[in-house]
Amino acid sequence: MRKRRKVLVVFFALFFFWLFENFKIVVSVTTISSPKIRNTATIVQISDLHGYSFGLDNNYLLRAIEKQQPDIVAVTGDLFNRGDNRGKAKALNLIKVLSEEYPVYYVRGEHEGSSSVDDIGDAGATALEYERADVKVGETHISIYGCPTTGYYSSADNVLEAIKVEDNNNYNILLAHIFYEEVFDKWKGDLILSGDTHGGSIRLPFLGPLKYNGITLPKLSYNGPVYDKGLFNLGDKYLYVSPGLGNFPLPLRLFNHPELTVIKLVSSTQGS
Repeated sequence: MRKRRKVLVVFFALFFFWLFENFKIVVSVTTISSPKIRNTATIVQISDLHGYSFGLDNNYLLRAIEKQQPDIVAVTGDLFNRGDNRGKAKALNLIKVLSEEYPVYYVRGEHEGSSSVDDIGDAGATALEYERADVKVGETHISIYGCPTTGYYSSADNVLEAIKVEDNNNYNILLAHIFYEEVFDKWKGDLILSGDTHGGSIRLPFLGPLKYNGITLPKLSYNGPVYDKGLFNLGDKYLYVSPGLGNFPLPLRLFNHPELTVIKLVSSTQGS
């Protein structure tokens, strides 16, 4: 009997730890400054939801977003999975509710399929397929470009031409589900918002992601840059890789909570 109790205690402890790791949303706030920004602009990034629901009808997630009072909501792909009609309905309802309050811009990942563009539009958001949308936040002019995930790009020149920056006076943001370094390093904008990596899903203290682009423990065995999670300075622009909210195919996060990403754009000229 005592042994059975110990087994049950261990089981429930592991179960609640799994719940905590996979369904406790962490709000991560990152501040980026630029002389192009005249007043603070808040962007909430949603990535890799994969049809999950945090609370009934995503109420938990919606409350977390509302607390940030975003000026823009950016959705960087894998919002739901093809064939998962229940998850798709949850995701589209989330977009519908958000679109009633905020301007929502979306770029698709590899899991939704091309039909998601119409679905997202019907839900009230703007789907960007090699397109640009302009938005004004106070006195700050922001241009948002979208590069959908359609497979690895055979011609960087064609992609870059399709999302060519048209006004360098605006603060230019690119939404791209997957950060293709060889392509987007050459993009002449200010900020890239990406996802896809899930932060490696499993992260080890001091060692980073267990897996990245098929490489085991890349921070030990790989000499190149590891764009796994968080903010990266690319010299002429910034990249933020969100670890996302959901999982695919199974919820197996470890030391890597679901993240609601918040980007605060602030003026670098204030007080000067």
